[in-house]
Amino acid sequence: MSGPMSERTVDVAIVGGGGNGILLACLLADRGLTVRVLERRDTIADRPRAFGIHPAALDALDAVGVGDAVRAEALALTDGAFIGIDGRRAAVTFDPRDFPGPVVLGQNRVEELLEQRLHALAPGALQRGVTVTAVTDQGSHVTLTATTGADTFPVTATTVVLVDGTNGALSERIAGPARPVGPRRWYAMAEGDASPDDAPGSVALIASPEGIVESFPLPSGRRRWVAWRGTDAPLDADSFGMLVHDRTGRPVGRIHAPVSVFAAQSRRRRALVHGRVILAGDAAMTVSPIGGQGLTIGWAAARVLADELASSQRDEPPRLRRYERAVDRMARRAQRRASFFMRLGDPTSSRDRARALAVRVLALSSMRRAVYRLVVVRRP
Repeated sequence: MSGPMSERTVDVAIVGGGGNGILLACLLADRGLTVRVLERRDTIADRPRAFGIHPAALDALDAVGVGDAVRAEALALTDGAFIGIDGRRAAVTFDPRDFPGPVVLGQNRVEELLEQRLHALAPGALQRGVTVTAVTDQGSHVTLTATTGADTFPVTATTVVLVDGTNGALSERIAGPARPVGPRRWYAMAEGDASPDDAPGSVALIASPEGIVESFPLPSGRRRWVAWRGTDAPLDADSFGMLVHDRTGRPVGRIHAPVSVFAAQSRRRRALVHGRVILAGDAAMTVSPIGGQGLTIGWAAARVLADELASSQRDEPPRLRRYERAVDRMARRAQRRASFFMRLGDPTSSRDRARALAVRVLALSSMRRAVYRLVVVRRP
């Protein structure tokens, strides 16, 4: 897919300049395609939310030349455990050779590194402060209507990739609303100072009669706590700290920033390719948040998408069957994993034999690889 490029004509226009959109742009530029990324935000979001970057995501970052920079700044997870109500542990220890684990870094820092790489590969490809209001597939190309300030202008591209999120207006207009998949749950989340007893690289999922609590290490020396909730009612910092302590017996250090309460549920769209318009990232599918699986899947799928777009014929709409199959396969796997852990984390009791049996089985040493495959996103 090659051709002359005017000021606003490109091989691929990407709507959405978050982590998924910028990484895809880097992959495409590295393959020789002309790209433009249109992002409505003027700057990278000022939210240093850390997330787990799984091995499949590190492979994608390596493919665009920023993997080593991410590893140099990230916290490497050493182990993870699900602790049942009876104290039994289903655990896995990560090691680089047989069981490579995720690393943890702030999402805004990862986006900064990707943006720097895109500028090196395709200077000026990222345009911030641009809102796309319309997408029109003309058959031989796609025309976008974009605005910045008082200026309205067209962008013409052979192919358009929408990375505007689960509830993005453009994706909903093209493909309809994303359909819910699996259970829906409410959780409260906050960051607190780590205690001296917290192992820096250890993740713990702690079951209790009132619902699960997750303790997740951050590069800053803090820990992120996530607790099951039966309601979307807000919590203040003191109430959250007491909730975590009552369920786990563990102290929570000073809470930083307000406690957030959110709904978690996986969502998917049935079709990802609509003529010359393609859905990617969270616009294609959203996984209930467990350690960065959603962005990891988006990046792994972007590698498949970039390969197929690079080999597509310019005069024909891309078919992208391998991309759709890869997203479907990874999404199903991740959504099953998310549903399993969400149900495992519901309020429980010593009489809940099914969940007690599940933890006992997963705690067997022979199940180490199975536990690993439950918590780590593999390559497509």
